[in-house]
Amino acid sequence: MLVVKVIYGKKGSGKTKSMIDNANNLASSSNGNVVFIDDSNQLMYSLKHEVRFINITDFPVLEPEAFLGFICGVVSSNYDVDGIFIDGLTYIVKKEASTLKNFFDEIASMSEKYHVKFFVSINGDNEVMPEFLKEYE
Repeated sequence: MLVVKVIYGKKGSGKTKSMIDNANNLASSSNGNVVFIDDSNQLMYSLKHEVRFINITDFPVLEPEAFLGFICGVVSSNYDVDGIFIDGLTYIVKKEASTLKNFFDEIASMSEKYHVKFFVSINGDNEVMPEFLKEYE
């Protein structure tokens, strides 16, 4: 079961609100754990207490490969993870979306192998959305 969903759009288009709503809904309907990763504590209180909130700036994760390793650690430490929400991926890894194909290939593989749903928001203009991301819309 492969589930990787990308929410792509300009700042202020409602991506984060959608991520919060989806995380809260999944936490209400899931028997597994839901993890929400962001680069500030601003959204912590918008999420239900069942959602595990991680402020990624608390950890030395600065590159896509390091962030991928971090996600592997989250999945491997608890095989009951049902969903991982990543808000603002390009802010977290400090790379352009067009350079992240390998990252998405790897989380797609993890999604299928470990049955984890991934929801990722990315700031950007829909007219220049990288082609490889369109399969995850």
